[in-house]
Amino acid sequence: MSLRDKLIVDTSDMPNYVVLPIGAENFTIELFYRERYDNFYFNLYDSDDNPLITGEKIVYGVPLWNINDANLPSERIVPLDEAGVESTVSIDNFQISVFLYFDDLDPSIEDPSTADVDENDTDNSDLLDDDSGSSLIEDEPSDDDNEYALPEDWGDEQ
Repeated sequence: MSLRDKLIVDTSDMPNYVVLPIGAENFTIELFYRERYDNFYFNLYDSDDNPLITGEKIVYGVPLWNINDANLPSERIVPLDEAGVESTVSIDNFQISVFLYFDDLDPSIEDPSTADVDENDTDNSDLLDDDSGSSLIEDEPSDDDNEYALPEDWGDEQ
């Protein structure tokens, strides 16, 4: 399961057109592949099929459009491999491990330094436990009086 929403493209039949509904407008992305250079390219059209971007190479980690233009979609789409294994876009990995992801990840997930800090979990040994008492697994020993617990001096030899 991926952390971001992704745009699924059928690479078996190129060029391929993908309708991208953003807000009240539909954009069309035309994807095509150049075998000679093992590169993917795209064209972006508005709802009236007017070209907005043409012949742009898809580069790993670089948003498909990274310019400030009111005619372009407000959503950013970035080719990534969320597992962090790949570093390029090619016919061997596109839509297998490298996908076109919407750049909609919560900043606290992307940068853990901005996330809420759990003061009770000082060693961060259990990422699922928030130490609020609602968890079934606690990462700190309980201080309550357990009548079935062994005495503290149980293993000491006299």
